[in-house]
Amino acid sequence: MNQVDIYIDNKRLDLFQDEQINLNLIAQNYKDPAKVHTDFSQSFTVPASQTNNAIFKHYYRVDVFGGFDARLRQDSRIEINALPFRTGVVQLESIEIKDTQPYAYSMTFYGDVVNLADLFGEDYLYNLDLSGLDHDYNGETIKSGFNQDALEGGNVFYPLMSPVRNWVYNVGAADPQHDDDISFAESHDHGIHYYELKPAVKVTKILEAIEDKYGIVLTGSFLTSSPFTDLYLWAHRYEGYMYEGQPTAMAYQKVNFNHTAAPTPDYFNLSTDTFTPEGVTGSGDIYDIYFDVDIPSYTDNYYLAVLTNGVVVAEQLLNGPQTGTFLDIPITNYFDSVTLGIKPTTNAPMVYQFQQCIFTRDTGSQVQANVDQTLTATYQGTKVQVSSLMPEIKVGDFLSGIIKMHNLVMIPSSPTYFTLHTLEAWYAAGTDRNYQDYIDNKEVNVNVPELNRRIEFDYQDTEQILGYQYQRANSTGYGDLRADFNFDGGELKIELPFEQPLFERLTDYGGHTTSVGLTNVLVYKSQTREFDNDYPNRFQAYVGAPVLIYGEFSLDITANPISFIDESDEKFQINEVWYANVSSTSIGTGPAYSTNWGADIDPFYLTSVNKGLYQTYWKDYIEDLYSTNRRVYRLSAVLPIGEILKLKLNDKLIWNGTKWIINSVQLNLATGKAQLELLNDIQPAPVPIGPEPDPTEGPTPA
Repeated sequence: MNQVDIYIDNKRLDLFQDEQINLNLIAQNYKDPAKVHTDFSQSFTVPASQTNNAIFKHYYRVDVFGGFDARLRQDSRIEINALPFRTGVVQLESIEIKDTQPYAYSMTFYGDVVNLADLFGEDYLYNLDLSGLDHDYNGETIKSGFNQDALEGGNVFYPLMSPVRNWVYNVGAADPQHDDDISFAESHDHGIHYYELKPAVKVTKILEAIEDKYGIVLTGSFLTSSPFTDLYLWAHRYEGYMYEGQPTAMAYQKVNFNHTAAPTPDYFNLSTDTFTPEGVTGSGDIYDIYFDVDIPSYTDNYYLAVLTNGVVVAEQLLNGPQTGTFLDIPITNYFDSVTLGIKPTTNAPMVYQFQQCIFTRDTGSQVQANVDQTLTATYQGTKVQVSSLMPEIKVGDFLSGIIKMHNLVMIPSSPTYFTLHTLEAWYAAGTDRNYQDYIDNKEVNVNVPELNRRIEFDYQDTEQILGYQYQRANSTGYGDLRADFNFDGGELKIELPFEQPLFERLTDYGGHTTSVGLTNVLVYKSQTREFDNDYPNRFQAYVGAPVLIYGEFSLDITANPISFIDESDEKFQINEVWYANVSSTSIGTGPAYSTNWGADIDPFYLTSVNKGLYQTYWKDYIEDLYSTNRRVYRLSAVLPIGEILKLKLNDKLIWNGTKWIINSVQLNLATGKAQLELLNDIQPAPVPIGPEPDPTEGPTPA
């Protein structure tokens, strides 16, 4: 018998003498290949001993406060014969009471992948710190996003993806879409305005931000290999432009007052620009705040707000010079810090000056502060804050989507260290282990694999106009793949949390030149098929699910240059941009990979790119699974402690002269007894030498 020890937060649990701890080991299950699996145990119990009661802080008692938090899984590890075996978390499930006294605690052990999910919780990508990628918001900086390394060493670039307008190329002056013409011509001033574009962020930088926030390490050669290193996420969180017409996208700037006027008393701190009504007796007072602000040149709307302890409690939308009052502002604590904030509705500089700001306590109409600005101040506009632009997707769902997309296996080596492999590379790194002496040959079950009659590889449904039309015209959406089989079974859907964008090459309509035909200008238009009621000839803006693209510098569009317009309405001719598409390169279909599941027609090449996700990452696995030679063997073994500690799920087991892939292991840690579910390792058919074997005969048990 092996000595099994279980620790919670480095405290060793007392175990029942005859308690059997069975652990299920599984990394990838042929029955559910889309699921990221982890080690887990069957429920087991430990005695309510003095030691265990202290560890669980007498959880059975309802009169104990601030004790053991059973809502959360607790860090745990398992040792066998004092040797490390697994780390993970324990979930307390129940306590058994006998004769009014605690008798046993019931719990389940989970591997470190579950611990990773607990770390992420309900966090979204916009909760990550991507401030290292922030950059100035102006025409010059946005235009530099067309260059190779101008923005954060190529970790950010600006793709030709339109969040609002239906861009066209070289239409005539009388054309209804002339205002949406992005071709460069001296004869007209149309083009892509700097405020139309949204950045694309390299996926590897997002993974680095995940590592930093949660104190984990994600490693593996896949993460540094091409084409994965060329994968980007479009920073498209809100419908419409990045800042233009997005008032909530701007941050409030604290108003900096520098002068105190009569009357007194004065409870305004000029060094911190905060009003703190200390010294006033009573509780829960109400205040009015009168303001007189001058806006000399900014013509758009702006917001003025009252913030208590940094939280907006009142705001007004204003335009131009204004006087007004914030009425009935509650001050519930006489040490609350009250500030005024101001922000424009567009990401542009705004000059302002407060001629007066008076804080009046309603009770007795007592003036408590009277401040102003003797000089003008400027809201400089904000940098492009990349974190706030991240799409609406949870951190865990994003990482899970990347894993499914590339058929990866996540292997933990500690609670915070995880290696990602493609399934093929993971199996290739395994070791052949001779299990001839450990497997019980007396009873072996040979099973037909439980297969599905339909397999679907899907992106999220889209309402984007081209993607929607493609889905209506075909049986599947753009980028999706479906296979049907003529046998009984269920349906397996491997679905990503992303949406597949359908780009288009713009047509040169010859409105300003004699050139007519397809251009090299590849764009994506995030609009629906519905018209926008406020703008003639414009479709409604669209958000949808997050969008992943490949990005590569550069794409030569000299033959069909586009026009870029900065904040001063200066026009620039652009002859070179990043290649942004679902295929990874513009140099040819041979070296190109695609984020399409299958071999859909690529919008740039107008022909298929064969190295899609299925062909590159899933094909070998699925073909082996559906091979007529595939068998599932279920059998028993007794493993010595050395094999238990060394065994990895990507190892190939050799038994009866055949190599076997481990699908799952149910292991009794104390006795070493194991229930194995094995798949025969299917290799390419060898060139036959000598007579063919009789296909009716299988391996003979020893």
